[in-house]
Amino acid sequence: MIQYLVKNQVDRIQCNDTGKHTYETLVYLYKGKPTPLKYSDVLHRAGCSESGLKFWLKQLSNFGVIEMKELSFSTFNLKKL
Repeated sequence: MIQYLVKNQVDRIQCNDTGKHTYETLVYLYKGKPTPLKYSDVLHRAGCSESGLKFWLKQLSNFGVIEMKELSFSTFNLKKL
């Protein structure tokens, strides 16, 4: 099912169920401050592949929905949501 994430009531990005699950997982795990997360934790909750997760993290970051920094090959820091 195709859905849209809307930013500032003007810009929008088209996403599928995997993108929506990835975003909802980040919302659930975010603590309101820079939060270190493991890819495996997000993968388990979102229920998608690793390449799908990395794709949606990059797209959400490019769109300005999230701000993140990769710490190592298995962890990243979610700075802003």
